[in-house]
Amino acid sequence: MTGVAGNAPAALKVGVDVKHTYRGDLVLSLVAPDGSVYPLEDFADGDSADDVVKTYTVDASSETASGTWKLRVRDIATQDTGRIDAWNLTF
Repeated sequence: MTGVAGNAPAALKVGVDVKHTYRGDLVLSLVAPDGSVYPLEDFADGDSADDVVKTYTVDASSETASGTWKLRVRDIATQDTGRIDAWNLTF
């Protein structure tokens, strides 16, 4: 993120579009430019639905807005596959 002065908002919107065959294996987090991790969702083990298309709200007001933000998606199982189709931040 460049050109955004000051801190990130208290209601930072994180839009995610993750394709996966079993979302119960997924743990989603937002990583701020300073390395701070903001948990978005840790899906229940039994959640057998596919895909995650959702917008999360994060209080990131303690973070500098400018810098490299990352979406971290961990797949805690070994047998399914997935990918990040898209994600975005709305300041």
